[in-house]
Amino acid sequence: MKMLWPSNSPDLNAIEPMWFYIKKETTKRGPTSNRKKLRVRWEKCWEDLPQRKIQEWIEAIPHHVKEVIRLEGGNEYKEGRKK
Repeated sequence: MKMLWPSNSPDLNAIEPMWFYIKKETTKRGPTSNRKKLRVRWEKCWEDLPQRKIQEWIEAIPHHVKEVIRLEGGNEYKEGRKK
């Protein structure tokens, strides 16, 4: 079965929450404009990414899909943890 993808629905890719997580983790001690330091921070964070976080993001996908279906693809969908 193929899910039709409404044009204004959120991106439900499991990797999306990871970007926010890495940004938060890599700027805890303040942002940097040094490209080399930034790359080192991001790569270290990626290597240290806890498997449990990845699993949480994957397990949340069915909830997000149900919400998008409930809203009929509307852009009222608020991403984040289920309540």
